[in-house]
Amino acid sequence: MKKYKKGEIAEIILSVLLATGVVAVAIMAPNALQIFKYFKPQNAYERARIKRSVALLERRKFIKKKEGGAGGYFTLTAAGKIRAMRRKIETMKIAPQKNWDGKWRIVMFDISEEKKMARRAVNHALKKLGCVQYQKSVFIIPFPCKTEIDFVGECFGVRNSIRLVLAEHIEGENNLKKIFKV
Repeated sequence: MKKYKKGEIAEIILSVLLATGVVAVAIMAPNALQIFKYFKPQNAYERARIKRSVALLERRKFIKKKEGGAGGYFTLTAAGKIRAMRRKIETMKIAPQKNWDGKWRIVMFDISEEKKMARRAVNHALKKLGCVQYQKSVFIIPFPCKTEIDFVGECFGVRNSIRLVLAEHIEGENNLKKIFKV
C-alpha cells in the first residue's frame, strides 16, 4: 500500500462510496471490508489503519453501516455525500481539448438570494474548474464541460438555475484565446 497522508484514506473511502454507492462488509471474514481492494494493504497495520478510517467516518456520521446481504454494507449519509461531492469538486478539472473546436461554453447562473451560499459555492467551483469570469454570474471556457457543470449544479442543489450556452464568437475572444492558449 502506498503512503497516505492523514485523512487521505477517509477521503478516498468517501469518494469510493460516492462512485459505487455501497461497500460490502463480508461476514465470512470478520471485519473484512471490500474497501481493501482499493488500497491493497500488505500487513495487519495497514488493514487496521483502513478500519480506523472507516470507524472515524462512522463516528462522524459520514457513513452508516446497514445490515443485509452477506453481512452488511456501508452507505454514505447525507452529510457524507455532501463532503464527498465537495471533495470531488476541489479535485475536478475540465480537460482541455488537443484540437479546439472553436466553440465557447458560456455558463450562466441566476441563483436566488435565499440560496446565497449555493451561489457563492457555484461561483467558487466554476473558478476552480478553470472557467474565466466574463461578467458577475457569467463564466466562459472553450472546452466541453457539461458533465462537470451538471455535477456542480447537482452538488449544490441549483442545477435548474444554471444555463450552458454554446457560442462560436464572443466579444473580446482574442483576450480569452490568450488566457486559454487556444
